[in-house]
Parts: sequence; C-alpha cells; structure tokens
Amino acid sequence: CESAIAFNAAMGEAPDDPEAMSGFVTDVLEPATATLTSSLPGELEAAGTTLSDAVDQAAETGDPSALFGPEGGDARAEIGAAVHEDCDMQPVEVRAVEYAFHGAPTTLDAGPTSFQLTNEGVEDHEMVLLELADGETGTFAELAELPEEEAMTKVEFTGVAFGGPDSTSYVTADLEAGTYFMVCFIPVGGGEDGPPHFMEGMQQTITVT
Repeated sequence: CESAIAFNAAMGEAPDDPEAMSGFVTDVLEPATATLTSSLPGELEAAGTTLSDAVDQAAETGDPSALFGPEGGDARAEIGAAVHEDCDMQPVEVRAVEYAFHGAPTTLDAGPTSFQLTNEGVEDHEMVLLELADGETGTFAELAELPEEEAMTKVEFTGVAFGGPDSTSYVTADLEAGTYFMVCFIPVGGGEDGPPHFMEGMQQTITVT
C-alpha cells in the first residue's frame, strides 16, 4: 500500500521537458515501479508485468505514452482497484459527468487516501488534485483568473486520475493538512479550443485537516 503511494508520487514528479523524461524514468520511476510490483499478490502478477514493461519502454524511448495506453492504463487501473479495496486508506469515490464531480467531498482527514474516479459521462474526464502551496491564500476561482504560469506557482500537483467514458481509474496520495482543488482541465468537446471543464463547474475545493 505504501509502495502504491510512492509510485503515484513518482508519476507526479514527471518532468515537462521530453528530453529529461528518459533519465527521470530510469532514476525515479523504474525503482518505484519495481518496489510496487514486487509487493503485488499473485493475482496481479500479469498487471505488474504489463506495468513494468510500459515503464521500461518509457525509459528506452523517453515517451511515457505506453503508461497511458490501453494496456498500461488497464494495468494501472487493475492495481489501483486492488489498492482501493484492500489497503487501509481513506476511500474517496467520485463520479464524473458533464460537467460535475458527483460525490466529491468538501472535507477529508489527512493521511493515506485512495481516490476512485468513475466516468459516467460521454466525454473524457480527469480528476487533477492540486494543493494550495504554503503561504498562499485564495479560492480556485481567484486562481483561475490568473495567467496559467502564475497560477501554477501557487499550487502543488498532488495526483491525477484520467479516464474515458465508462472507465474507472484510481490515484493514491498521502494528504497533508491544507486546501486542495479537484479540477478537470480537459476542454469541452474534447478539442483544443473549448473551455476547460472546470469553467463549466467541474471543480471542487477540499479542506484537509
């Protein structure tokens, strides 16, 4: 269970620079994956092998897309479901529709938490978790008014779950006390020009104590 949190934390540290991806996967993600897969029960051995293969491919090519493709995504979802059901973590189960997070909490306890995102909509949806950085104040609406580059300096990425229609995905995090924002950044209609889903109401503020 702790290795699942460490793996998701490693995924969140992925660099934006494609040229740095291969080194990051080799130095950070491969060790986290090895620790996770070595702790999986026998019924998840195949999923662990698929995940390891996807990570190895990312290390060789510098392209992490295998982790998010059908096989890598299914393997991560299968492992995530087992963690959500079997580990002693605070469970949070959210349903995504156009355009809202149903069941999203307003308060949570600090500590290990497993988020389940079930997409009941007709568009792709994601659940991005952002923590308001130390010393920062303000609402998500106020942050959304800022230029993106400036806004992202005021929050810290905590995790993300993503899925197409009729899918279920998971992300774990060891939450610290603070203010978090649950947001979907995907454009309306799935194109590049539509407003992000959060502008249509797909965002939630969570206070963690």
